[in-house]
Amino acid sequence: MPNVVRIADRFDVNHTRILGEGGFGKVYRAKDTADDPPSECAAKQMKLSADTSAALEREVGIMRDLKHVSVIGFSHYEVVDNHAWIFMELATGGELFDRLIDSGNLTERAVYPYFLGIVQGLLHCLQMGIVHRDIKLENVMLCAEDPHAVKLVDFGLAVRMGRNADGSFDNMLFYDRVGSKSYRSPEILLSQGYTGPPVDVWALGITIFSLVSGFFPLDEARSTDWRYARLEQECRSGLGPCDSIYGMYRRQCPFTKELKELLNAMLAIDPNKRITMQQISAHPWFAMIVRKPGAGGMMMDEDGEEVMYRSAAGGGDDEDATPFEMPELAMKIVRQRADVLGDDALA
Repeated sequence: MPNVVRIADRFDVNHTRILGEGGFGKVYRAKDTADDPPSECAAKQMKLSADTSAALEREVGIMRDLKHVSVIGFSHYEVVDNHAWIFMELATGGELFDRLIDSGNLTERAVYPYFLGIVQGLLHCLQMGIVHRDIKLENVMLCAEDPHAVKLVDFGLAVRMGRNADGSFDNMLFYDRVGSKSYRSPEILLSQGYTGPPVDVWALGITIFSLVSGFFPLDEARSTDWRYARLEQECRSGLGPCDSIYGMYRRQCPFTKELKELLNAMLAIDPNKRITMQQISAHPWFAMIVRKPGAGGMMMDEDGEEVMYRSAAGGGDDEDATPFEMPELAMKIVRQRADVLGDDALA
């Protein structure tokens, strides 16, 4: 087949089946012929250079160490003709980004399984001493065979924390200003160093807020964005982030008390006051959603049978939600490419 390339005498990569692309390169649909019968997989291709080789080795090493149902599975790494290939598990349900764009916004009940899966995946990362640093809608994949499952992907900006003498992970500081614009935490942009775990908490807070509201809370977490400048001022006065953000558009925050409390804690501007991932997993909001009929983000029909999300498995719609209306001046949900900021970018 002219459009299929064999890699490592094992993987057949179909160059006409592009699953995604960005600054890193492209991701293709592929088959692992070492399995009987051959299994579907994803193949990420990146051009090697003196500047990228060390980062790629780091990414591959991190992926090898992570083994969790909510983290994309690693299969193989190969270098061919100055190109690096990472072969990994294929997530067949598309991106969480597309799920949101399709719906406009999601109910809290529909968000529950995605939120829970991301938290569980990030807790596993922390147990391995790894911080993702680019959590966003595009980096959470769904699975057609289980529309409530998630897979964290793209560990290109992930880093390892240091270890103390007793083997525990320390609070080492990072200084590189990385991530995606609307998801980057404010401390990343301060050039004073930051610890890793709170960065993922902030980005997850932005992700969940966006899923439920249908818009980004901020353009960027620095004073040049009037939304952030107002948020910072009102939070100093004691107003919570959720009420502050909705107040910018003269609206009342529609979230439940429990979700508002949780997101306020995740979007605390001071990282030392921000809730931890462990605390997020134990928050009462998750128990409240579980106690609701048809919990777990599942929709139930009159016979009590589960109805799956239509674009993933051909089922019905979510439970009724307030019709989505974008507030004037609110930040529209758009795809964002991760980058590394230099000093000139903050001038």
